[in-house]
Amino acid sequence: MHGFPRTPISLALAAALSCAAAPSAGAGDFGELRLDGYATLAATRALTDGAADFRAAQFQSQGSGRSRDWDFANDSNLALQLSWDTPLPSWRAVAQVIVASDTYDDIKPRADWLYAGWAPRDDIALRLGRYPMPSGMQSETRWVGYSRLEVRAPLAVYFPMPLTSLDGADLSLTNRLGGLMVRSRIAYGNSEVDLQTRVGDSIVTVRDLVSLSFDVSQGAWRGYVGAFHADVRNVSPGTRQLYAALTQAAASYPPAAALAFNYNTGYNSTWQFDFGLEYQDAPWTLRTEAIYRKSPTKLVAQQFDWYAIAGYSIGRFTPFAAIAQIRFDDDYGPQPIPASPAAAVPALLAYNASLNTLDSTLLTAGIRWDLDRGFALKAQYDRHSLDAPNSRGVFANTAANFDGRSTPIHVFTLALDYQF
Repeated sequence: MHGFPRTPISLALAAALSCAAAPSAGAGDFGELRLDGYATLAATRALTDGAADFRAAQFQSQGSGRSRDWDFANDSNLALQLSWDTPLPSWRAVAQVIVASDTYDDIKPRADWLYAGWAPRDDIALRLGRYPMPSGMQSETRWVGYSRLEVRAPLAVYFPMPLTSLDGADLSLTNRLGGLMVRSRIAYGNSEVDLQTRVGDSIVTVRDLVSLSFDVSQGAWRGYVGAFHADVRNVSPGTRQLYAALTQAAASYPPAAALAFNYNTGYNSTWQFDFGLEYQDAPWTLRTEAIYRKSPTKLVAQQFDWYAIAGYSIGRFTPFAAIAQIRFDDDYGPQPIPASPAAAVPALLAYNASLNTLDSTLLTAGIRWDLDRGFALKAQYDRHSLDAPNSRGVFANTAANFDGRSTPIHVFTLALDYQF
């Protein structure tokens, strides 16, 4: 699928993603077929003292730390993409299947891309069907380990966005403004995903998402700004019970009504804004991204997250370092428990117990070694500090003594990436 040059590392978007990396399987009256793909084999060790599992994506529920010493599933994947340039002028079809760990700790295939594409000119591209979730500079290359220095897409920006694709349509327009190349993109779609969240296994439904983004490049520089709005619903058995209990408590204790809204089972209006800046000119690679999410409930956390990374190539080796922060931008402090009415006390205690955050600071150091024939070997160390008394960071399956852990958590990963 992805024909990325090895040096310097490219994060090109849709046009580069469609470059052929394998010879055509056929041509003529039936058009032309191409098969591309990528893979990552990774081993991760998280030193959590057996109190929690490190996870590389929000939809994952287990990993290294508590469930197993070494995890070989969460950062590993295998993807194949079949592209068909149809006999119809300007039309093509793309199907991408990725095999990876899912919410229930099973390694299963999923269809991340499945769309018909129409490009009447080089500067216009329309996709109809299932296409990558439009959020962040790496939205099109999120699972392609070979495309970046790091083992995984930076957790601060991509962990809070568990969706991998949308069902709908997106339109891209590319223009030259002086020396600038500007790609404008508008998208519409819907999606549903199972998650392992701080309130248990949930079904998250995203409805009527509308996205607008601009990707601007000139020479070694690339900038990105984007935003989307969607109606989002997050429902689990635990949140249904908590919402019902708080609603019932509000009859005798009116302040509980506002707390109940934080766990309502309907759709809630959600905004997210994305920003990014990148510089790539050998031997330097510099990149920073940030997101701000606006949400009225605790089920889709309001937050401000960012990261910055720097790498310097020495021959085939590129050492790199990064810093990142995840911050919930809302009140997650416990509510006072009234002496009466007694009927409201259990609901308020349950509400306080639900107030876990991802607040954390991540320091990363690693090295990438570009090998021959499309392979790259990486070693990465991450230091996670939980920055709030009720923070679990990106960890799941936590023991009672893990929340707000005062000592840093060390995570080590070795990965072998391949693209063809």
